[in-house]
Amino acid sequence: MNCPLGAPWSPREIVCEENYMEVSVRRAVPGIASEALNEDWIAVWPVAQGAVNQVWQVAFHYQNGSLQNMMATEAHALGYGVNTTATRVLFRTPYGTQQTEVSLVEGLEVEVARATVFYKQAWMILMVDTALACPINLPIFTTTTLRWGTPRILPSLVRFPHLYRDEAVEMGLDGRVIDAATILTNGYSFLADTKFFSITVPIGAPGGLMESDVIDNHYGTTYSIKLLLDRRWQGDESDRTRHRSFKAIRTPFAPHVPVLTDNTVAERGYFDISLGNFLPDLELVTIAVGGKPLMPAELKGRGFGLGEAPNPNNTRVFILQVPFTDPLVEQEYLYDNIRRYTLRLEYTFNLNPKGKPFTYPGVIECDVPDVVLPTFEGFCETGRIGLVMTHGNLDRYWVPYVGNLQLTNELAASQNYTVQDDGSYYYLSVPFLAPGLVYEDISLQGLTARLDFTLRDNKTSAVLVAFRVGCIFPTGKLLVCLPNGTIMATVLGLDTKPDLDPRKTHLRDKNCGPVAADESKALFSFPVASCGTTRRFDGNYLVYENEVTFRRELIPEASPVITRDSQYRLTLRCRYPLNEVLRVWARQLQGGQVTSQPYALEAKAYQRKRSADHHAVSQIAGRSSSGKASTIISTCGMPL
Repeated sequence: MNCPLGAPWSPREIVCEENYMEVSVRRAVPGIASEALNEDWIAVWPVAQGAVNQVWQVAFHYQNGSLQNMMATEAHALGYGVNTTATRVLFRTPYGTQQTEVSLVEGLEVEVARATVFYKQAWMILMVDTALACPINLPIFTTTTLRWGTPRILPSLVRFPHLYRDEAVEMGLDGRVIDAATILTNGYSFLADTKFFSITVPIGAPGGLMESDVIDNHYGTTYSIKLLLDRRWQGDESDRTRHRSFKAIRTPFAPHVPVLTDNTVAERGYFDISLGNFLPDLELVTIAVGGKPLMPAELKGRGFGLGEAPNPNNTRVFILQVPFTDPLVEQEYLYDNIRRYTLRLEYTFNLNPKGKPFTYPGVIECDVPDVVLPTFEGFCETGRIGLVMTHGNLDRYWVPYVGNLQLTNELAASQNYTVQDDGSYYYLSVPFLAPGLVYEDISLQGLTARLDFTLRDNKTSAVLVAFRVGCIFPTGKLLVCLPNGTIMATVLGLDTKPDLDPRKTHLRDKNCGPVAADESKALFSFPVASCGTTRRFDGNYLVYENEVTFRRELIPEASPVITRDSQYRLTLRCRYPLNEVLRVWARQLQGGQVTSQPYALEAKAYQRKRSADHHAVSQIAGRSSSGKASTIISTCGMPL
């Protein structure tokens, strides 16, 4: 193998590599010059004279004038290199040893090793000046450039600065000199003045390497470049030096926040998302859609669109397209006919070849006016109240409620609800005394019951659609035990033989008469803790009891002995579960709405005909259309 030099060896060749400094000096014996006898040589002369024959030694000079000498074998043990060829002597030293010193030259740090290598034979002593100096100053970084410089004159290498003259100064990359055209094309700046040589490189410029990196799950980049400063100068007649500095530079980690762009057009029916901008060394591993990790092949197999697009700066973006109708896309009803589609993503990447993982989450929302709302029709039947709902295109995701009770299969079976759903129509029929109904009014004319039907969000339980239907049922004989501790009952005058006047009836407390009465019927309404009501325990139940009696007319009133009225007594009794009583009263004291439903003992309801008097109200509940919808990342088609 032959390696061309490119130029003949200079008498002194100095190389400043990344981890060592090296000097190669011609060992031919020159003519004697008077100025060559300087202090350094005079100081080392006694050491050289005392050296053993045919032994290499190294003497280190320090700025304070002191001297340290050691055998070549000892120098090798400390990491130094001393070697010779037929024509040259070579000395190599690592940076930062005890024998090297750092000095400031024009404000820049320079590491210096002043050493003399000598070899003694019986008839002569050969001493070679192997002084070294290499710039070790750090580069200067900005957000867009890096700059590295070195002093023009290195005093430890130039004995006579006034004789110093540059023969050539060149810039290089990767160990090779480049020409002026390459410098201009790549956008470099190479400047020289009386004190410095300076190289400026735009970050990302050709000749260097941009790489991805990940620190604490933050994506970023670094830029590295291997610069060369190749100089040749002449000092005095014996000083012809070639000095080459190889400088490998890597910029600090520069975080880059990935750009998630929403290109969705609602009319197309799918999300169109791009995420960038990444260097080619970042590999996409998975995308978790709605919490489900999917590999690229699985994404495509599911009908998603997945691709890449290059950017002019050698980065790329990943493009993902997901249909609105995919089950992994969340759907939420907002208001009117507006539905929000939410796509939750988490990208997982791998950095090659470093093997560093990186994840990036994203949430995209798109509000689309595509909701078909359900429609309702209420009805009243004998002893029942109900509705028929025509399905829309979103209510299958909602949960039905009657009042504050979720309409489950268990509730329907236990309370004699009738529920039917054929996919197009939803039918619900509820007994008029069943839990979940609201009793708006009870009078002599009848009992007004209301069915409040709502469809709620399956996650937040927010009411989305509400429908109400009310029916008036004839009271007849009626005993109602309300959950708030109120007893309501009707008394019919025609139930006795002979007939009685309901207007003359009262409870145990004679001051508690009917709240309404006519010649055929009386209505009582009273709290369980009033009007002489008694209570007793019956197993796990608490029983409240009162009586309706008839105020008879006596003749004479002062000393009654004759009456035209017969005895009349009607017992009213309500039984409440003990655990429910505590909940009822506790909720009443807290002002909350009662959901527990006690039931009546010996309560009967009679209805002789279907009431045509009913009313229905349908209400669409949700967010106000005038309110601004909040988004996590973007609303479809809007810039981030």
